[in-house]
Amino acid sequence: MLDGNLDSGVECGAELLELCEALVGGDAGAITKTSTNVIKSMGSEALVDAVGVYSNFERMVRIADATGVELGETLAELSADIRSELKVERPANW
Repeated sequence: MLDGNLDSGVECGAELLELCEALVGGDAGAITKTSTNVIKSMGSEALVDAVGVYSNFERMVRIADATGVELGETLAELSADIRSELKVERPANW
């Protein structure tokens, strides 16, 4: 979970962060609650935009994973511990 108390500098950043965490978690109740909060704070068009951006990133990650796109040296170094803990390394012959 990300720290929602940190100021991202983005208007209504806390509400957007909560929405993204709800979407990642897949809890319908949390998604409804956080969607309502975004609508109250920013309007329904902003909710549609936010979910669209989230969905695009989700799609891009799935495509990258499916096609074998490499992480790159810096990201590989930064994520080594968590990838090892989660056992998500690519097979050696990939």
